Amino acid sequence: MNTVRYPDGNVLLRNLARDFPVISHGQGVYLFDKQGKRYLDGSGGALVVSVGHGNREVADRIHEQLLRVAYVNGTHFTADVTEELATRLCALAPKGLDRAAFLSSGSEVTEAAVKFARQLWVERGQPQRSKVITRMPGYHGNTLYALSMSGRPHYKKFFGPLLSEVITTPAPYPYRSGLADYARDGAEHYARLLEETIEREGASTIAAFIAEPVIGSSAGASPPPPGYFERVSEICRRHGILTIADEVMCGCGRTGQFFASAQFQFQPDVLVLGKGISGGYVPLSALLVRQSHLEEMRQGSGGFMHAQTYLQAPVMTAAGLAVLDYYERHGLVAHAARVGEYLQRRLREVLLPLPYVGSIQGVGLMAGVEFVEDKASKRPFPRGRKVVEGLLTELFTQGLILWPNTGHADGTNGDLVMIGPPLVITESEVDELVEVLARGINHYMERL
Repeated sequence: MNTVRYPDGNVLLRNLARDFPVISHGQGVYLFDKQGKRYLDGSGGALVVSVGHGNREVADRIHEQLLRVAYVNGTHFTADVTEELATRLCALAPKGLDRAAFLSSGSEVTEAAVKFARQLWVERGQPQRSKVITRMPGYHGNTLYALSMSGRPHYKKFFGPLLSEVITTPAPYPYRSGLADYARDGAEHYARLLEETIEREGASTIAAFIAEPVIGSSAGASPPPPGYFERVSEICRRHGILTIADEVMCGCGRTGQFFASAQFQFQPDVLVLGKGISGGYVPLSALLVRQSHLEEMRQGSGGFMHAQTYLQAPVMTAAGLAVLDYYERHGLVAHAARVGEYLQRRLREVLLPLPYVGSIQGVGLMAGVEFVEDKASKRPFPRGRKVVEGLLTELFTQGLILWPNTGHADGTNGDLVMIGPPLVITESEVDELVEVLARGINHYMERL
């Protein structure tokens, strides 16, 4: 079987109206299907792949751990690989984050982060602090509370009655900020909006503020304006609100530093990682918290009231440790910073002159290309035309895989693609990626 299409087989496919090639293998930045076709994985799946496909160094380390023990419950044992991964991550992390827990996905870990913040306020005798401020647009996961915090209104069509109420504030978004000078005025503008939100809701009712240091697909790899996180952190501290950095997509070297928070002067109370921390070799995410906060819990209820079946499982943490070792042995973060600068430059040089390319944003090996019907007014294509879906089909045919987003312009309309290749990508492979992307855009847009 070389392709599968619903209703073939028994898998609940992600799309019920397309053919799925059956994967054969991967190597570096490339994937190969069973018919021998090669694809450049320009988005690392969903910006997951960090150390490349077919990485034997990492796979062998996971295999070694599997031969020892794959799983033990965290209520009974810890493991050397778990202890070492926690120590190494905390040594790299923003100041004060010195305890780590390991889970299986980004959605799980953002849920755990919010629960940690909520429990801390209950331990402190302030149970009225139950609200979370999140930003729009933004994304924090697909489980119910994580989805509630995700600034994507179209999800409410199906799941609205199941979602929780959260507080929203506008996210920094250079292309659609409406500011004459985003770099000069952005920090103060968005900080003022956050302050107004806090005053309206009542600071004493708010538990936490959650933010992606670089926004993922929801705003096309949108970086914050200079000084933004210093301003919002000061506001949150002044009002006693805990801060949570969601680095599930932008962390682990993708922006050119291991922690994007450090790159943008954000010192959060809680930080979450996922995706690149295991490079896609096993499900893995990480929750980093302050020992001083954990000590408050120890002296109160006795500890953090959270557990999941695969919490701290050795096979997961062995994968994380192997990936971290690979980063260090091969200087992967510095490589990502250097090649990331080249990617950002080439995207702007080649794509910005093209019709319908409205904006290119990003930092390091994380970029977003936004398409508009009219460049002068920034008017998006009507959602009914499904522009990005058609473009991705074109690019897939040409052997390039990217990640889409829709609805970011106004909650309904908007088309963009995310670029986030494996961090091992070379400059010549960047040239190939940009060339195929430009050719695909030209071919597809000519037919619109």
